[in-house]
Amino acid sequence: MTGDPPPCSRGEIWLLDWNPRRGSEQDGFRPGIIVQSDLGNHADGARTTVVVPLTTQGRAYAFYIPVPKSKENNLPADSWANATQVFTVDKSRLAKRLGKATPAQMKALARALQAVLEL
Repeated sequence: MTGDPPPCSRGEIWLLDWNPRRGSEQDGFRPGIIVQSDLGNHADGARTTVVVPLTTQGRAYAFYIPVPKSKENNLPADSWANATQVFTVDKSRLAKRLGKATPAQMKALARALQAVLEL
């Protein structure tokens, strides 16, 4: 990637280019929630961020956080944040900012990440 990476902030939902994928990873263009702190997102020279992918294949599972489509997030369908798949991605994968998760969704996602990572 040339030039500066796109600015992003914790809680934003972005359309990401997940290609190329491996194994059970996401693929194609799919949304994800930025979960990295803004200390890392906004640091000079920071070219990566940490994201949790969204899926439309939700489950009644503690690590899947519902993110219904809304005007605030601009998702095309009701989705779930899959806290079992945490990725550090180069910001060049950030294709388009869609919107933002709610504070309640981010709190639920933080609890799910704590459980997944036993923090």
